[in-house]
Amino acid sequence: MIFRGRIMRKIFLAVLASLLGATASYAASAPTTETIILVRHGEKPQGGLGQLDCRGLNRSLKLPAVIAKDFGKPDAIFAPDPAKEEKDSGISYAYNRPLATVEPTAIRFQMPVDTRFGYDEIGKLQAALEQPQYSNATILVGWEHKQLYKLARNLLKDNGGDKAAVPKWRGDDFDSIYVLHIQRGAGHVSARFERLNEGLDGQPESCPS
Repeated sequence: MIFRGRIMRKIFLAVLASLLGATASYAASAPTTETIILVRHGEKPQGGLGQLDCRGLNRSLKLPAVIAKDFGKPDAIFAPDPAKEEKDSGISYAYNRPLATVEPTAIRFQMPVDTRFGYDEIGKLQAALEQPQYSNATILVGWEHKQLYKLARNLLKDNGGDKAAVPKWRGDDFDSIYVLHIQRGAGHVSARFERLNEGLDGQPESCPS
């Protein structure tokens, strides 16, 4: 009886190990989808100043409702470090526009904004977005449009997508939303591009009182 009991115990442990291994294997290969939402800063004044104008401010105040409706609450929000200066009309200013644009959304969702990277540090931003912690996340990125164009193309190229699918971001376009869907699973990675709109053009030229 003792011998038989030992055999049964070994069988039980073997079956349990097999089940645990199968579960771990499934968890490791379960497909994930990362959604990266790219929005340009709002409209800017003559001379730039690193700031938004009143139209840009009004856009930023209405952006939270657009993000909530189309994507829900993001898991992370990124904007460039405002201390990294950028030239507007040949004069360097603290680059506040992107942060000012996404700040109302961060306030709406009671979230921090990650501002570790300067506006031109797209490689570092991409590396952060590709961290495993974001593999199944929705991420909002507010940035400068030329840098967003580069970022979108690089992310698609490096994750099995077609970088040619990304249209150039026009200088007069403050309303587009570039969305990247990166799917990972079973050793395979693919990426898809989608272009949406905020629907917030034509904001008042006067600031809220």
